[in-house]
Amino acid sequence: MKIIRLLLGILFLFTGPLPLLAQDPEVHVLIMHSEPFVLLEGEARLSIYDQDNKREQLRGQQSLRIAKEEDVLVLYDADRKRVHCGSRLLIQNNDKNRDIRIKDVPQGLGWGREHKEDRTYRGALEFRINASGNINVVNVLDMESYLYGVVPAEIGINSPVEALKAQAVCARTEAMVGLETGKYAGEDYQLTSDVMCQVYTGSGTANEAVRKAVDDTRGLVLTYQDTLISAYYASTCGGHTESIEYVWPERSGPRPYWNGHPDRPAGYGTDLREAEAIREWILDPPDSWCKPDSSTPDWMRNNFRWKTTITPEQISKALAEQYRDIGNIYDIVPLERGVSGRIYDLLFIGEKGHFRVKGELNIRRLVSPPLRSSCFIVDKIGPVSAPASFILSGAGSGHGVGMCQVGAIAMGRRNISYADILAHYYRGAVLRKKY
Repeated sequence: MKIIRLLLGILFLFTGPLPLLAQDPEVHVLIMHSEPFVLLEGEARLSIYDQDNKREQLRGQQSLRIAKEEDVLVLYDADRKRVHCGSRLLIQNNDKNRDIRIKDVPQGLGWGREHKEDRTYRGALEFRINASGNINVVNVLDMESYLYGVVPAEIGINSPVEALKAQAVCARTEAMVGLETGKYAGEDYQLTSDVMCQVYTGSGTANEAVRKAVDDTRGLVLTYQDTLISAYYASTCGGHTESIEYVWPERSGPRPYWNGHPDRPAGYGTDLREAEAIREWILDPPDSWCKPDSSTPDWMRNNFRWKTTITPEQISKALAEQYRDIGNIYDIVPLERGVSGRIYDLLFIGEKGHFRVKGELNIRRLVSPPLRSSCFIVDKIGPVSAPASFILSGAGSGHGVGMCQVGAIAMGRRNISYADILAHYYRGAVLRKKY
């Protein structure tokens, strides 16, 4: 078995030429967009450019503020002295080994866990006024430095080295797809720093293990038939990954790497789209890579299987605010599930009629905070026609397409190589050098 796995891993690597870039590309990552001013700190030689490349320079420890005043951006120092202004400002740290700190960077917007954090960044920072009248802050840096800030945010700095390498390859591939297709792009950026693209936390989170994982896989990407794939990944599949057509129908196609499958070597022999099968599978889960064991941290355990209680009033209010008022809800009926058991068509029955919510993400975000996943079963508490509450018993966290990060961590702990981890989750894909 080990010999077969090794041979598969060799085949998975470098099977044919791919046009190489001379060096890793530059990326423009949106890190702020919802604030009317930005606070910065830095200790270095800073060059500040406006839209006409007029330059001002600052040396030493700096506390700066950039604010929107009418249709221009104005940069002030700690003494509120006006340093520079323009419709566009770019701050370049001339000391490449020094960071610029941004205060109070908003995080978790739209996911019920909004907060602000101070974050540090290398490379350049570009500032423009956006259509909402706030300030876009874009970090401009090279791809590999960008990955130093993605890998720890997405899979954690303490993950096994092979899981870190697998995550680095996935993140690099998805970023390259973003650069080539523009699917995450705006007017002045190519990628975002949130879960709608990939979480990027700047330069302050990488440790030696993360940097080594990125460096050891430098330039490696996942391809299928000589084309970059969208290497999607999610926190916890719950024991079965999802096929893309049940999550993003508009992105689907006959691609083996997007097909959902059990998160273990052998299948389950059951159809999780069936009501009885999904109930048994959720309540009595079989073995899988992401199934917790005695050493599993609580957050992983809580994502593998979970329960939440909602009241008819809560769900009625959410439906009325987001879609349509159908009165007090007395039944929730899953109509269609994907191969992992995730619901993509959910019926609500209320006093004034019924309403269907379609789409895995729409179902998850119907309540606040959002559900961990749309793979759940529903039990009523109280009278059938007037329940007091609904208990949702669920599996997994995230959309389930592509790599299960918790599964990758478990495989890494078993010393399974990153190539074999990727081969398990992206079937039919091939590892190749991009630069």
